[in-house]
Amino acid sequence: WTPNNWAGISTGAQSGTHGASSWFIRMPDGEDVSSLTSLGINAETIWEAAERQGLKSAVLHYPGSMPSRLKKGYIIDGNAGPAYNACPFELAAAEAYTSDRNVESGSLKEIVLKPAVGWKGLPNGGPPPLEATLPVSAKYPEWDINWRAVALGGSNGYDRVVVCREKDLSTALNECKRNQWSDWATVSIGGREGAVRFKLTMLSPDGKAIKLYRSQIMPNKGFSDPDEIGAELIKVLGPYQEYVSQMFNVLGIIDFTTCVEEADYQGQWISKAALYLTQKKGCDLFFCHWHFLDDVNHFHLAHLDPTWIRYDPKDAEKHWDMVRQAYRAIDHMMATLLEGITGDDTVMIVSDHGCSTINRKVSMERFLQERGFLVMKDPKAVPSCFARDWYDRIDWDKTQVWLHEGVFLDPFNIYIHSKTPEEYKTIQRDLIRELRTWVDDKLNETPVAMALSKQDAEMIGLWGDQVGDVVVILETGYTLAKKVGETALEDNMGHVASGHGRIKPTSETQYGTEKAIFAISGPKFKKGYCRPVEKLGHLRLIDITPTLCHLLEIQPPAQSQGAVAYDLFEGHEMVRERPNPTPAYKPTKEYKKRMQDHLYEFGLLKDETNPC
Repeated sequence: WTPNNWAGISTGAQSGTHGASSWFIRMPDGEDVSSLTSLGINAETIWEAAERQGLKSAVLHYPGSMPSRLKKGYIIDGNAGPAYNACPFELAAAEAYTSDRNVESGSLKEIVLKPAVGWKGLPNGGPPPLEATLPVSAKYPEWDINWRAVALGGSNGYDRVVVCREKDLSTALNECKRNQWSDWATVSIGGREGAVRFKLTMLSPDGKAIKLYRSQIMPNKGFSDPDEIGAELIKVLGPYQEYVSQMFNVLGIIDFTTCVEEADYQGQWISKAALYLTQKKGCDLFFCHWHFLDDVNHFHLAHLDPTWIRYDPKDAEKHWDMVRQAYRAIDHMMATLLEGITGDDTVMIVSDHGCSTINRKVSMERFLQERGFLVMKDPKAVPSCFARDWYDRIDWDKTQVWLHEGVFLDPFNIYIHSKTPEEYKTIQRDLIRELRTWVDDKLNETPVAMALSKQDAEMIGLWGDQVGDVVVILETGYTLAKKVGETALEDNMGHVASGHGRIKPTSETQYGTEKAIFAISGPKFKKGYCRPVEKLGHLRLIDITPTLCHLLEIQPPAQSQGAVAYDLFEGHEMVRERPNPTPAYKPTKEYKKRMQDHLYEFGLLKDETNPC
């Protein structure tokens, strides 16, 4: 899943080696650090290996690249937390203002337009100006401020909103016309300069209904290492927007087209930054991460898939249209990049994972409690590892297992609480048996595809100090529930209809797959080649960095464990066909006959012995 896979791509190391197999990593001193920072990645990255060998890199919005471990290259916004209000650099997360009184989200602010009083510089004519206060929830409460909005109009009623610092039109930040983006404005939040823009998605002619969306406010500097490169990019390319999401579309404040417009702006900024950094700043390598499609798949993919438990063919075309809009933004991004590169450049596209339909949710806490492995002090309390006092809720004298608190988001790692090695082995054996034999009676399927001991988890690349004593991989169509239900298995009824991670990486449904995408184009690579996976198997994410290092003629990172995908390069063929018909070779047939005589005529198999 997200943190684990981006680390695997950048280091070429297995999950057990780079250690970023969860959203948070427990350090030797007991402190928890995010695996979206370089502190959580215990392996050298390709940009570090490249710098060690004389190449210069630029890394933009790539998880785990900050704090920077480079001396000469550029790291820009290197935490890349894929969630609302997660960016450590933002001055304020995006918000929206609405006259709708049924506000259920902290990111929405209810406002009421009322007659403007005490304003300066208001125009004459048109309907009487209406005002509202726009509270801005900043990154830190002490940075919170209020802006003022005034609704103005003409003969057809109210048609625009002006956002001001004070009740004075001369302090205007933005003028917002219906269904149009305002210009960017420079603002000060917490003593730091940033940029903001608005989109007025609703304003009724009578001024009674309003929906006003405010963008995320990112600083004009202080989000890169060295600091100067971020400020330089903003000067050349315009304001930087770190987070694009469909959250406000789901909340009904903006339409999906507005989401795509924000994504398109971000995609264009990234492409132009890639060209600027490689062509103007002397960078040999550019790496970036763009998260928009992850959200698109979570919210829309299942609606396309007839195998989804809530599939409605009447809704499918609407969601197909949204997916197409999203891909147009990606096409635009790639077009800008490809039009600007030279014939000597190589371009690679890779995703950290795919996405597939989720029908059922698994409450691992509830399962463990029902089977007697997890014991709470209060048996009636909801056994949710997302509780802030989770560790205090566990009865440590009686419980046999425990889970990390919810900030880790990894109930697929189960830890054993035992007093002796013998007790440890017994609990581990019993738990694995219960997981492997658990049946979902509704679907007549086993939710758990694999339940492995810590020792056996090595076969899927997991080892080290972060892995659980029992590791759980779910079957296709299942995911781990964040909100614990009344039972251990429940239908997926949430907005997030598709998912990834925690399930078999080979999972596929009609329109979804957990497998990542990969494409590469450059002067040394074959044209139009598609690896025959039935003969060579799939490319692994850990193979990407060794392959790029082979292209660059440099040594891979120190902990790299992947292989070079030689079949991608011109002049190297890996597919080998068996001879047909089989060449005559007498010893082969004689050996088969001798083995049959030995095993059957002398009866060795009757004793159930192993002849070899």
